[in-house]
Amino acid sequence: MRYQRVISLTPSITETIFALGAEPRLIGVTDACDYPASANSKPHVCSWFNPDIARIRELKPDLVLGLASAHGPLTAELQRLGTECVLFSPTTIEQSFDDMERLAALLAAQKAGRTLLADLRRRLTLLDGKVRNLHPAQRLTVMRVLDSNDQGLIVAGPQSFQYDVIARAGGINLTGALTAAYPSIDYQQLQDWDPTVIFLCGTDPTYLTRLAAAPRWQALSAVRSGRLYQFDCGLTCRTGPRIVDMAELLFTTLYGEKNLPLFSENRNE
Repeated sequence: MRYQRVISLTPSITETIFALGAEPRLIGVTDACDYPASANSKPHVCSWFNPDIARIRELKPDLVLGLASAHGPLTAELQRLGTECVLFSPTTIEQSFDDMERLAALLAAQKAGRTLLADLRRRLTLLDGKVRNLHPAQRLTVMRVLDSNDQGLIVAGPQSFQYDVIARAGGINLTGALTAAYPSIDYQQLQDWDPTVIFLCGTDPTYLTRLAAAPRWQALSAVRSGRLYQFDCGLTCRTGPRIVDMAELLFTTLYGEKNLPLFSENRNE
């Protein structure tokens, strides 16, 4: 096999390597690589957005895998060290599948890759069928909020994979006229759009309660109707194999028979 010492700089890539059964060659991960749990036992190279180049050099990898938007500046430095660097940048679920297939080829794990992708595509096809069966009047407007402060919010725009996850789950995105992957908007724009459903990520059990108590949030239909949700960041923010889990979970949250309670965190059921 060509690559024997691999470092992953993103949680999504780390998850995929484990799903491909190629983790014995994984010699380094970031502090954010927490799934599966055994990934955390690998040597760390600090944060995914600011990896420690000296630590990477110490581990002597022959391949470093990362994200184009975050790790482009590392490429030239790694090449000077004689280390190949391959970067990924998926903006849709299908592109994430393409990247998994590419990663399987890099790691000589094509058979495992075919098995993994066949199952993911089967599940996504089933989900597509459920979405097609929705009556247009049933479709809900959805907003993914990544961050908020007194000045405004960061939301998922049409150049982001999270926008595609919403669409594949049957949600109607409201940010289609914007161009950035993660644009900033003000609260007036949020109120003008007034999405039926808003979801965020995180583990703070008080986060949604605090948001819902703010007057500017209380004016939103999603808050008044109890359709403000918080999900596991490991599902919402990653393009590894669990990206289909997130699309399925979001569909169930939007259209499932179960009435999900307000302010329930980490809905992985």
